[in-house]
Amino acid sequence: MHDTAVTCTMVGKVASIRLNRPDQGNTLTLDLLDALHAQLLAAACDPAVRAVVLSAEGTDFSLGGDFNDFADALSQDERHCRLQCKIRTGALARVIAGLQDLEVPTIAAVNGQAAGAGFSLSLACDMRLVEPRTRFNLAYGALGASPDGGMTWLLPRIVGRGKALRWLLDQPIIRASSAVDAGLAHEVIQEGALLEEAIALAAQFAADAAHPHAAVKRLLRGSEARDLREHMEFEHTIFVEGLMSDDMKAALDARARGGAPVFE
Repeated sequence: MHDTAVTCTMVGKVASIRLNRPDQGNTLTLDLLDALHAQLLAAACDPAVRAVVLSAEGTDFSLGGDFNDFADALSQDERHCRLQCKIRTGALARVIAGLQDLEVPTIAAVNGQAAGAGFSLSLACDMRLVEPRTRFNLAYGALGASPDGGMTWLLPRIVGRGKALRWLLDQPIIRASSAVDAGLAHEVIQEGALLEEAIALAAQFAADAAHPHAAVKRLLRGSEARDLREHMEFEHTIFVEGLMSDDMKAALDARARGGAPVFE
């Protein structure tokens, strides 16, 4: 599967989706967002995809929104400006939601800078691997803008409300080691090995049973909207689904034989 702005390559059961506008800093233009959304939809509909890695060509993961888009919107009258902003923020929202809705593990391999909406894009993945030169840059304050792309929803859930609030107010540039210390990133990978290590980790997830990963993501996604009793009822419903799955049957059969299960 290929697109001018975004490419996707299957590595075993891992869909390696790559932003492919390095000359533009992988800025999130409308065409790149539409191409990325299409790739995410394709991954969601393909039962062969058991994990997703999101990475980027060039020196930066994504420098966020395209300044030319901002300038173009501001050059129009208020009605058209609002319309253009709604179109672009809507395209970003579809991508963020599409990443969150995937029921397979997702890993962002964040090289160079992830700024503004590019930072939000990385937050929409389940985990982030970084290299020594990686920088997370909130960037909005320097533009006199407020966050978008789910930044204020995702960041507090990853690093905690207090730290998220401080970062959103201070607008620091968060380097790789600080990102790991804060729980924003999971590991620093040596330069040149980032994508390889991300795909290797994704392959480990892809070899697991599919139901537990999908269940965990569904359960965590809605946990804050339910009280404990409601949530346990939902857990038990999902548990029964897993009990009836082919994966559980494979595990029980392997256990009876004294072997290790292979999840197809």
